[in-house]
Amino acid sequence: MSSRSEQDAPRTEQVPGTPVQVRRTGEHTFVATNGRGGEVTIGRDGVVDGFTPGELLLAAIAGCSAVTVESLVTRRLGDDAEITFHADRTKEPDDPNTFSAVQVAGEMDLSSLDEQERSKLAEAAHRAIERACTVSRSVERGTPISLDLPE
Repeated sequence: MSSRSEQDAPRTEQVPGTPVQVRRTGEHTFVATNGRGGEVTIGRDGVVDGFTPGELLLAAIAGCSAVTVESLVTRRLGDDAEITFHADRTKEPDDPNTFSAVQVAGEMDLSSLDEQERSKLAEAAHRAIERACTVSRSVERGTPISLDLPE
């Protein structure tokens, strides 16, 4: 099976009302787009410059956490505060296609804060993520997925 370069792949318009669209661009390679022009390459493990679907889920969880706490952190540490979130997963031993748990860790330099301020920031960040992180909340609740395929 020959693969086409992304430049040769036919462009399709974003379907109105569809927040994310994924189209095949080559063997084991797809591009996800949104209506704002964002793109990300998706593929199987080993696809260069791409994310596997599982990695995208981890990125979505970590990214949602980072976006959710950004204003809390920058208000206390300044607009140039570095914020990094890491996400990893534990796979089911009997089913390697299932995550049994996701571990998320935030990283930021809190050395300018005293112990009480660090504790307050950590508590506020936990509350904000638990209340407002759409991705984590949806995963934890087990959001049903409907799949519609042509017959």
